Amino acid sequence: EPKIKETKRQSSERKQMNSRETEERREAAAAVVPAEMAASAVDGAAVAALRSVLRRVHHAAERSGRRPDQIRVVAVSKTKPPSLVQQVYDAGHRRFGENYVQEIVEKAPQLPEDIEWHFIGNLQSNKVKPLLAGMPNLAMVETVDDEKIANHLDRAVGNIGRKPLKVFVQVNTSGETSKFGVDPAGCVELVKHVSSGCPNLEFCGLMTIGMPDCTSTPENFKTLANCRTEVCKALGIAEEQCDLSMGMSGDFELAVEMGSTNVRIGSTIFGAREYPKKQ
Repeated sequence: EPKIKETKRQSSERKQMNSRETEERREAAAAVVPAEMAASAVDGAAVAALRSVLRRVHHAAERSGRRPDQIRVVAVSKTKPPSLVQQVYDAGHRRFGENYVQEIVEKAPQLPEDIEWHFIGNLQSNKVKPLLAGMPNLAMVETVDDEKIANHLDRAVGNIGRKPLKVFVQVNTSGETSKFGVDPAGCVELVKHVSSGCPNLEFCGLMTIGMPDCTSTPENFKTLANCRTEVCKALGIAEEQCDLSMGMSGDFELAVEMGSTNVRIGSTIFGAREYPKKQ
């Protein structure tokens, strides 16, 4: 009988030890899972944000009686590393935008060649040649705002011998002196110059930037739509042949509802800009 009691005690101790070991393993596993989830959440945040943007564009299109496939989303990746762009690319997105020539010519060669790059920043004449030379897969320049830059682009494209470059004419619809763009009154003449005087450029539409606080954004977007009506009448083309690039992170749903066919979304997809700290 004493031996039997001893065996029971040993058995009880073994069970307690096994129970403690199992609990420790569970705790260790529980500690690992949140760490993995946190890393995954950071890695997948941009992809999740992109999908959310696409859903919102889809719903905005439906609200305005349009087909969602009529609206392009340009994911603006300025100040973001190529690795983050690659994640969004791997999720199936192919259209990206950049604001600075130096950044786009450094970033693009590190990424897949089938990306459709849009240059959406102000373009200076002395930056035209390096932009085109460093970007064989540059799909579009959205910021042609005077005849001078149109002529520079036209000559550079012709010298390189690439196919005609698609361009938007940028219109300053808010009247802010801090913004680039042709005045609405001069929009038709600039478009005519691009269409008839620049054989190496393909005019595709108009672009604008709404007010930062969105207070006058509906008026800005309406002004661009009115410019399109005048442009299409002057060129003798249907309005469907002239895109409207308007709408950014703060106002893209309104832009879609007001006729935008091209929205430029940066921080809503990629997070806040990461500018280098000044020394």
